[in-house]
Amino acid sequence: MRTQYEASTPEKKIKAEHKRVAHFQRWFATFASLAHSRLPLSAYLQKVTDTLREVAGVDSSVVEWIEGDELFYRAASGAAAAHIGVRLPTAGSLSGLCITRQQALICRNSATDHRVDRAACEAVGAISMVVAPVIYEGRSVAVLKLISGELDHFGHADISILDAFCACIAETIAREEIAQENRKLLKENASVAADLTVESSLRIEFEKKLADAMRRRQTVLDNAHVAFVSMDEAGMIVDWNEAAGGLFGWKQHEVAGSELASFIVPERFRDAHRTGLTRYLATGEARMINKRVELPALRRDGSEFAAELTISEVWYEGQRQFACFVHDITDRRVATEANERLRLLINSVSDYAICMLDQNGYVRSWNDGARAIYGFTAQEAIGRHFALFYTADEHGRDRPADDLALATKRGRVEHEDWHVRRDGSEFWAHVMLSALPGNGDGAQGFVKITRDMTARRRLEELEASSRRMNEFLALLGHELRNPLAPIRNAVSILKLKSSDDADVIRSRQIVDRQLAHLTKLVDDLLEAGRVSSGKIRLTNAIVDIADVVHLSVEASQPLCDERGQRIVVRDSGQPVHVNGDSTRLVQALNNLLNNASKFSPHNSTITLEVGPRGGSVMVRVKDEGRGISPEALGIVFDLFVQEHPPGAHPDEGGLGIGLTLVRAIAELHGGHVEAKSGGADQGSAFSLWLPLAEPPMCGAASDTTPGAAATRQLDVLVVDDNRDSADSMTLLVDMLGHHARAAYDGPGALDSFEANRPQIVLLDLSMPGMTGFDVIRRMRDEGRRVIVAAMTGLGSDEDIARTRAAGFDAHLVKPVDLPELERVLALAGRA
Repeated sequence: MRTQYEASTPEKKIKAEHKRVAHFQRWFATFASLAHSRLPLSAYLQKVTDTLREVAGVDSSVVEWIEGDELFYRAASGAAAAHIGVRLPTAGSLSGLCITRQQALICRNSATDHRVDRAACEAVGAISMVVAPVIYEGRSVAVLKLISGELDHFGHADISILDAFCACIAETIAREEIAQENRKLLKENASVAADLTVESSLRIEFEKKLADAMRRRQTVLDNAHVAFVSMDEAGMIVDWNEAAGGLFGWKQHEVAGSELASFIVPERFRDAHRTGLTRYLATGEARMINKRVELPALRRDGSEFAAELTISEVWYEGQRQFACFVHDITDRRVATEANERLRLLINSVSDYAICMLDQNGYVRSWNDGARAIYGFTAQEAIGRHFALFYTADEHGRDRPADDLALATKRGRVEHEDWHVRRDGSEFWAHVMLSALPGNGDGAQGFVKITRDMTARRRLEELEASSRRMNEFLALLGHELRNPLAPIRNAVSILKLKSSDDADVIRSRQIVDRQLAHLTKLVDDLLEAGRVSSGKIRLTNAIVDIADVVHLSVEASQPLCDERGQRIVVRDSGQPVHVNGDSTRLVQALNNLLNNASKFSPHNSTITLEVGPRGGSVMVRVKDEGRGISPEALGIVFDLFVQEHPPGAHPDEGGLGIGLTLVRAIAELHGGHVEAKSGGADQGSAFSLWLPLAEPPMCGAASDTTPGAAATRQLDVLVVDDNRDSADSMTLLVDMLGHHARAAYDGPGALDSFEANRPQIVLLDLSMPGMTGFDVIRRMRDEGRRVIVAAMTGLGSDEDIARTRAAGFDAHLVKPVDLPELERVLALAGRA
């Protein structure tokens, strides 16, 4: 709609000004026409789009309505009219950006504008467009859009015009909501008026019947089973039926003409009774129909009871009298007190929403727990149907009515499902709906007890999510180890092949280092799963900390040498022992040393301090590295947490698992680990604290030195459904001086085993059809002794125990290191 107003002469300027004025007059005439329109909202929106397209001279005009995370075409004209009802996501579109910013936006070329949904633009032929939000009560409810098939068709003047139309649409929305509210109020007022008319008719009918009853009162009252007495204005007894005699113990002839108070009111209340009667007459209260009072009453034998008097003014034979029906309400008062105690008890329960329902499901009582859980006050909830608490989906299935029917039939319905609070939020509810028996058939009412179980459900979901994550990590580790196995075999083959080519040697070393790093990451993933699921197991023994330090330093030395770093060990010279798992302790200390090396500069010093501290031993690793910020000290031991985002420091890889594993190992040993740092570039200190243990009794140390490599040629069968893994392992065994052959499935392995009778079998566990466990069972059934080693990506203590129980002689974790392979071959060489 951009208009170029150019003029080189006064006449042309005047014409251009007239044209511009006519243009805007046309706009505002259209706006004024729409502003005074009284059409319903849907028709109004269509009228807006039709008018805008016609007046603006554009290809299409659209009103996009917002529903959750989607927009749908509620009204459209022109080329976009065929797309009414189409839904589009708000994300990734110019309309979505307009909603977020709550401001109008212009797209000059949809082919180059990254903010637009190009597919949607192509569908409606939008080359350029302008969008503006319709804001109602502070939130965006719709988007008004003009579309042109020309480039750069819209300008800032169009935004002002669209904003005016958006305000008009918002006013129409408000007007329609007010109209709906007015219609609702009119309907409610009509209903109230009808109820009042019915009540008035009933009142008139009742008064007529009461007058008839008074005319026949003597006959009726003489045979009534309810105590009836009447007195005159002076308080003297006029009538006294037999039921009154039975209740109070006095005959009619004994009390007639006497003061009523002296027979039925205890003496201590009589003066107050007489004063009240005087006030009763003087204030006009006597004209109140069926006034009820409760008071202590006196029997002839002197006993007292709680009584209720229903007093009515009647005229009989031109004299004013007061008719009283008297009820013994002792049982009712006891029941009321019991109900009050029960009500107070129910109201004091805050963890459960307890409400009473009538036979149709309308709320009749509401405790404090219900208010806390649902958010409704008693005034808001009582009188409303309990379907108010069900979700929209359950309304569609008529779940509230089904629950009432089942509770009536079975006596109780109990289930867990989503319920709705006053603010519209949902919570996971445990609901018991019990039917209360009535006097006749069917239920007299229901009691509904609800408990908010959202926290428990979220905990269960969290546990399930954690379990799935652990299963995924285990599967991921296993699947990653399968392709790593042939790569490790290939690297081992390259190591065995001598080569003087410097590039070949350097490439082999690069692959070896990166493969070791990748294998370490896979191991860390599996350790993360064991930490989060609590599956780390210890093999406890008395361990000399000096041995742990020596093995840890030895393991970390290559990394430090590569970076030109020194490890300085400072110990007290005293032998200190702990009760624990040597392998896990070496793993923990090795992680601390590697961590110190990774975060320290080249040619720096890492200090390892060891010594007793009271009843504990302290192992502290100090570095001169980057340090830790104060806000990060509290989270460095959390799983998958790193102080800096990935890629911030290219030389610092990892998954954020090592320190979590250190903490888990320390706590399993009854100790703890702590981190300290002076801040950025101040270095760090990690201290591992473990309880001291008594040193072991002196004795011969067991020889754990692995046996020498096999000295004779062996016949080796390699079984793996991964052909690269099987072939590379076969080649590696051949290069070690043995004869190897490969099988790629269980049946093939059994055929080769039967035909050639190898001395050793390297057997993969996870094969389709026949697993490694099935294969070894068949091999052992043959009765011939053969060394069988499991080859698998699973290496936990449970996995090793499982293969040992199945009869395997060794457990090799993929990728298999060359020394581990030689150790297994040595077993067969010594057999």
